[in-house]
Amino acid sequence: MASITVEQVMQALRGVDDPDLRKDIVTLNMARDVRVEGQRVSLRLVLTTPACPLKDRFRADIEAALRPLGVTSVEVEFDAEVRKAPGAAPQGGQPGAAPTAPRMPDVKAVIAVASGKGGVGKSTVATNLAVSLARTGARVGLLDADIYGPSMPVMLGLRGARPTIDEKLGKIIPLERHGLKVMSMGFMLEEADAVVWRGPMLGKALQQFIEDVLWGELDYVVVDMPPGTGDVQLSLAQLLPVAGAVVVTTPQDVAFADVRRAIRMFEMTRTRVLGLVENMSHFVCPSCGADHQIFGASRIDAHAEAHGLEVLGRLPLDAVTAVAADAGEPIVIAEPDSPAAAEYARLAGQVAQKLAILTHGQADPTSKFAAFFQGKPG
Repeated sequence: MASITVEQVMQALRGVDDPDLRKDIVTLNMARDVRVEGQRVSLRLVLTTPACPLKDRFRADIEAALRPLGVTSVEVEFDAEVRKAPGAAPQGGQPGAAPTAPRMPDVKAVIAVASGKGGVGKSTVATNLAVSLARTGARVGLLDADIYGPSMPVMLGLRGARPTIDEKLGKIIPLERHGLKVMSMGFMLEEADAVVWRGPMLGKALQQFIEDVLWGELDYVVVDMPPGTGDVQLSLAQLLPVAGAVVVTTPQDVAFADVRRAIRMFEMTRTRVLGLVENMSHFVCPSCGADHQIFGASRIDAHAEAHGLEVLGRLPLDAVTAVAADAGEPIVIAEPDSPAAAEYARLAGQVAQKLAILTHGQADPTSKFAAFFQGKPG
């Protein structure tokens, strides 16, 4: 049998496509460091995100593509390079004004987690999404932008913790927990203190958390937005190029009435909505395992379809999730093998996957806003 060459392997790999980017892994420069030893092949596959949910599929497709060459063993080493995501242009600049320096310049993508109203578990979703992304190997920050009701000190077991200052740079060093860099107004206050500020003060605080914190090089920063459509949301749109937003709701129609306003807000600020997350979607009985929709039958699929969006996740109502959060351990850390943790892992993969598609210039086919964000008529 003739020797297998690297050139033959690379040609065969042109038959393996990234299903999201719709190009082959050679054209995308994903297949690197190819080595051939007899009938054995090894290569490094550089994915668009550490949270890629398609690793098993890539491995199987590569093995199938190389089998006709007589390859009997394939070793695939997975790596990842997250590209800078295209974000919505910050709003509110004066016409003719000189462009400002980019904020968080070393952050590849900013993800806003929002809701139209309080009480839907938005902070729980933001925390577990951020930790789930970090557990894939991504470099992740978590910004608690809920100035009036900061939750991160409790949810991450950082009660009473205070950030330090880099004396040389005069910048705030974020706290670190569960692989995250974290900043919250709660680190500046006693737990019982109230923030009684008007809108301009809120914007200044958020600006300081963005500009005066040493976030460093990160793949993702997850922003836990306050509920509603007020000053902080507008300030974030003015300060940061948000790559995409995840909107959290619960099954009730009354909750989704407010979600419509959140979606409209993001449309007005030209921020992509990556999709919807239904929290407290169902309750699984711990005794019998039966699934109960205690808030009634969900209509989120119909609502999502009406807005041209996708349902990214359906998270169970789980007492363990709440207990773990109160104890400072997100459910994905406290119970990594639980159904809730598995759903958060899937959600992280979905979010990272959508950002990768946008980063590589592919319109998201599930969003009717795709043409709008590309400057084309919808």
